[in-house]
Amino acid sequence: MKSKYRSSKSFMVSLVLHLIASVIAFLFWPRSEPRLEEGAINAVLMQVEKPKTKRLNPVRRAQIQKPTEATIQTTQPNLKILTSNAPPTERGIASAARPTKFSALDSLELGSGLGLTSNAVTPQPMPQIEKVIRTPVKPEPIQKERPKSRLVKFIEKQEGPQRIIYCVDVSSSMLGLNPRKLQKILAIMQDSLEFLEPHDQFNIMTFSGKIEFYRADFIAVTDDAISEAIAYLDQAKPMKSSRYADKDMLEALQEAQSRHPTITVLFSDGILTSGMPNPNTIEQYTTGNVRLFTMATEMAEDFPGAVLLGMLADKSHGEFWLVETGQ
Repeated sequence: MKSKYRSSKSFMVSLVLHLIASVIAFLFWPRSEPRLEEGAINAVLMQVEKPKTKRLNPVRRAQIQKPTEATIQTTQPNLKILTSNAPPTERGIASAARPTKFSALDSLELGSGLGLTSNAVTPQPMPQIEKVIRTPVKPEPIQKERPKSRLVKFIEKQEGPQRIIYCVDVSSSMLGLNPRKLQKILAIMQDSLEFLEPHDQFNIMTFSGKIEFYRADFIAVTDDAISEAIAYLDQAKPMKSSRYADKDMLEALQEAQSRHPTITVLFSDGILTSGMPNPNTIEQYTTGNVRLFTMATEMAEDFPGAVLLGMLADKSHGEFWLVETGQ
């Protein structure tokens, strides 16, 4: 009875100890929870090489085989076999020049020595090609048309032979003119002389203290006459007159009309010694069949001299050219 009590007591003690151990294990057993941990990672960075691209060589153009010539030893003298790119036919290999003649196969005898006939192919000489050397013909240079001034175009519009008087104002009122502007006007007149036709005639007149003509009468158009007239115009310069009053352009026009020109080219500043004339009397200076081509420079369009020159040109069915503005 006593042993049975001890065993029960031991069993209870063991059960209590296991229960206490289970509680302790439940309370203190480490739990696995996800958490971030810091650490070092050893790594080696390696560069991956790009795959090499295989170079593709272009296909070469097929070469044309040249005909070859071979010599073999046969029983036939002077026999050559020519090969060709042509495919074999029933009669053998055709030569590059012309087909080789063969004898009929049914006429051959097996007992006799087989071989080609003695007909040899004789190469034909190549025809000689004459080399023609052609010398390139250089095209003739195209000459540019010489530019024409407004004065030249006006003269060319007139029909038939022309009698032209070039009137240049060299009076005291022109002393203040820029020498470059004067040379430009004279150059326009000189240029127009070179465009005159052989059936035309011309003369030059200057007016200051008096009226002077280059020649007593009109001059025929020749190379020498044009060269001398150009040299004469180069010497035209304004001068101070010793007279009390210079001749003005209206007096010069009356003197020019006495020579019966068809065109009068007048260069002036339009300043008159007698003052501004009556517009109703302008027509008396444009009588006859003469056409006035008037020119001016270094003045405005509404300047009295420019207005008077324009009126003279209009009354004579001519033109007025204010060189700077093109009017």
